[in-house]
Amino acid sequence: MTNKFYQWWKNHRRVVTFGGFLLLLGFYLSPVIKEAKYKNICISISEKGALNKFKGDDIGETLLKETGLTIAELAKIEGYKNCIK
Repeated sequence: MTNKFYQWWKNHRRVVTFGGFLLLLGFYLSPVIKEAKYKNICISISEKGALNKFKGDDIGETLLKETGLTIAELAKIEGYKNCIK
């Protein structure tokens, strides 16, 4: 029995070790990935809200000319600013 297990371990130790490492790395990075997902959702929702606000308000042609950006690009910037806390 011990000899069979040793032989199996000798043949598969690299695969098992690499798989274990990948599994532990996945558990370690899981909160970071989850936080990035939530931040992307927040940015998307804030961008939609800012786009509606900018279209409804008169933000002025001077602001658009000074920055050289469109209303959609300004909404993206505003959405990102709202969610980087």
